[in-house]
Amino acid sequence: MAGAYYFQWQNEFLCKTIYPMREQKLRDFLVYYMEVDIWAQYKGKDIAALQSDVQAYKKAQELAAITAYKSYSSLLNYFKTADVRGYYVKFKPADEAELAEINKLHQLFISSWPKDIRGERSFVQMQINYWVNHRNLLRDWIKSRKRRLDGMGLDHPKRPAEAAELALKESVSLPMAEQELDQLRAFDSTYDKIEKPKLEWYKLQKSDPNYKTPEADFLVHYSPTKAVTIQDIAIWRAEEYKSSLAKKNQFELLEEAYLRFKKEPKRFPYWLQYMVVHFSGMRYASAHGSWADPKDLLIKLRIAEVEKENKLIPNDLEVEKQCKEKIAQYESASGMNRPKLASATDKAWKDKVALHMLSVKANGPKTRRAGLAALKAEEVNYEYMSMTTDEALKKLESMKATFPKWAWKEIVKLTPLRVNYVADLNWETFTPEELAERNLPQHNDLRMVMDAWITKHIGAWRDEHGRTHELIVSRAVCNETAEHIQHIRGHLPPGGLTPKPNWYLKNEKEKILPGAYYVKPTSANEYTPGASILWLRFVTKQPDAWQVAKPIETKDGVGLIAKGFVGRKPKDKKDIPWVYKPGEITTRSRTYIDANKQKVNEQQWLRWIHEATVAEVAETADGPTIITYETALPDGDKGTSAVGIFKMPLSWHLSDGTEDAYNRSFVGYVPEGQVPVEHMKTMLDWNKIILK
Repeated sequence: MAGAYYFQWQNEFLCKTIYPMREQKLRDFLVYYMEVDIWAQYKGKDIAALQSDVQAYKKAQELAAITAYKSYSSLLNYFKTADVRGYYVKFKPADEAELAEINKLHQLFISSWPKDIRGERSFVQMQINYWVNHRNLLRDWIKSRKRRLDGMGLDHPKRPAEAAELALKESVSLPMAEQELDQLRAFDSTYDKIEKPKLEWYKLQKSDPNYKTPEADFLVHYSPTKAVTIQDIAIWRAEEYKSSLAKKNQFELLEEAYLRFKKEPKRFPYWLQYMVVHFSGMRYASAHGSWADPKDLLIKLRIAEVEKENKLIPNDLEVEKQCKEKIAQYESASGMNRPKLASATDKAWKDKVALHMLSVKANGPKTRRAGLAALKAEEVNYEYMSMTTDEALKKLESMKATFPKWAWKEIVKLTPLRVNYVADLNWETFTPEELAERNLPQHNDLRMVMDAWITKHIGAWRDEHGRTHELIVSRAVCNETAEHIQHIRGHLPPGGLTPKPNWYLKNEKEKILPGAYYVKPTSANEYTPGASILWLRFVTKQPDAWQVAKPIETKDGVGLIAKGFVGRKPKDKKDIPWVYKPGEITTRSRTYIDANKQKVNEQQWLRWIHEATVAEVAETADGPTIITYETALPDGDKGTSAVGIFKMPLSWHLSDGTEDAYNRSFVGYVPEGQVPVEHMKTMLDWNKIILK
């Protein structure tokens, strides 16, 4: 094996590709819960009794102001540097075209920098938006070129040049653009500390012609006139804690998490521990097609061999001979060559044997031949289905030398073998040479087996995880993340977003587990840890079957559309109201004349857009908060598109949003069922989680 790991996130190459936000989301978990604990420590205390905290806070703010001003000055000088080639020397060779774009950005800072603080931050944020678009164009170009090369022949005369251009864009141009974007964001963040004092200095020197204190002196010695509050101290303490985590790697962060779990196991149930450890930072993409059953591959490979062997049976006499041998094997209690299936005790398997034996014992040669083939196939099924996953993986490992490179790469990609066999970042994609080899005529039979195996298991991860609770997927979207959680809580909810409300409503009505509910939340009380939050949104494209919001009401008669929006008369006569049409699919439409005096018919469909799981209802210095385990939406930037812990104010969760930015949500809850404790002992074995 290439390594000796237990979980995929321990492999550095898998961590980089599957968990792009690994450390960030582990930090978020620790920080969000620390914010809650810190506020619980300070809430209700008299600030007069906390003078040591106040003085420490003031001293910290002074140091932070100095640090922020130094960063601000340094970054401003950077962005006012016309040629920043020296900052990009690590890229060899540098992309001259990208460097020109970066220098062009710097020319904007030089020529258009605002005259005073009032316009600075908005200017910086405009440049961030501009540069994000530039970065995204690079990403799109790379995707397009990859698709082009995938369809281009290996002997195409343009291939070498276009492949080299792609390599440059991917390894140099995009990282250069990302580095510049990081600098812009770092510059923007300095305003969190210095914008207010800079504005105060600006007003002072404008109002008093004799005011001579230099801006730099004012900023580094700035002392807020506003009295320090309990909230200020709590927020500062949380920021200090966050800073203490900044340089910790994932294993150090996991140790911090372990201490929390050990101290408060009731606060952190198995499902939350499991998700924090195994899913934090995972990429946002469908889990479909990221796992296939290794046992089933062994079955398909062996059955293909058995079918070839059956075709070589020369005549009916040989078929009759083999049938007699099978009858003897199954009707005797022992024997050297007795297949494992002959010893099966499970009724389902015994029934299958009995069915096949009817044909094996038949008089007609065709029936006997068919029965013999079916029995042999069943023997293969039983032999490999009786294996554990580890046994199946070891069997595949023993066969590694028999597979061509492309097939082994595909097997590693789709099974837990990736944990220890992936040794580069390109483990998910074929090289042109591997793809060409895969399509060679001599691999037709193997390719058909592999394709059938992959196709069969595109969505099979859901049932497998519900049964084994192992970490088998390499990506997940919102509802898939929530389904993993419910599996650990002892439930098997339906897949997708559309069936979830009915599933919760059915549990509430049938009282399968007392305490289940499906409600439109009106207070923090309805956000029980382990509950699903399901959001609605109007979209401009007709939703798929697993997204559409079908008519449903809570037991209190609350439906999908906020009553205040239907038939609403706009305050401004220029606003064109939506006309709602309920039905199997709720739609709304309106007609208006646009800025170009063109008639526009606008139609939107209602769909379920997102699912999150409640981790905790809490209070921080910023107010009541809901901490959730979920995914960020896919249009988020690189810092947010991942699985993990998130938080939003309670007020945001309770709001339906505006009519044009619809944000209505419902909460569904089912108490824990039979939690797979034995499986959790394996998946939460800290001797295997924290590698020393």
